[in-house]
Amino acid sequence: MQTLTVDISGSKALFEIETQGRVEQYKIGASDRFNIGSLNTQIAELEQDYDLNGYSLGIAVPGLVQNKQLVACKSLPGLNGLSAEQLVTRAKRIIIANDSDAAMRALLEPKQQCELLVMCDTGIGMSIAINGKPFTGAAGIAGELGHCRVMTESGEFSLERLASGESIVARNLSSSADLYRAGSYLGMGLAWTVNLFNPSRVYLAGSMMNNLDYYKGCVDTLKKMALRAPLASTKINRVDDRETIVCRGLKSMLAG
Repeated sequence: MQTLTVDISGSKALFEIETQGRVEQYKIGASDRFNIGSLNTQIAELEQDYDLNGYSLGIAVPGLVQNKQLVACKSLPGLNGLSAEQLVTRAKRIIIANDSDAAMRALLEPKQQCELLVMCDTGIGMSIAINGKPFTGAAGIAGELGHCRVMTESGEFSLERLASGESIVARNLSSSADLYRAGSYLGMGLAWTVNLFNPSRVYLAGSMMNNLDYYKGCVDTLKKMALRAPLASTKINRVDDRETIVCRGLKSMLAG
């Protein structure tokens, strides 16, 4: 089976091509000017280069996806409205998914009663799996952790404003103390989710989790603020293969 999976984040787009028994990757930068036309151009070039016809195409985006359409993406506004109908492609099957939901498909285990995946790159996303199956809610948008609000000494702000990669860059935070503090705000939000869902696994992924101060702030605060009983049954895992996990999840979705 020929597949093309595309993991688009706020800063790059990773294209993974599988054909004739081999897998190759191609990466480009994705600024806020990256749009549907840019995506179609890249797909057309790869179809030509790798002779892709009647293949399966999976695209993961960092935004709100409903009914396989990108409804809102703050970091890449040029992709807003993306749907299968707007793609010019030779693909026979097309999937468009939120990047966190795609990544969860690469991690979930049927034997686990509840799993949570939190991804912190440019923005903050969360995916939920219950009994080995993705839980997306009534309208398909469950897991919008970044829009939860936290009260600080300076006022009330969303986790996106306090702990996202975009916010940290915009505020020029670089000291160990500032990064620890930013991670601690995410830990507060995670404590709520642990209390609510009593998960067996919490996966932490994304570029911000590679920063030791941020990661420590997140985990320390989670352990401090979550109730002891649900936390006792929760295993916290940092995901080290963020580079490929979304494409792996997309392949799982295409095979399903």
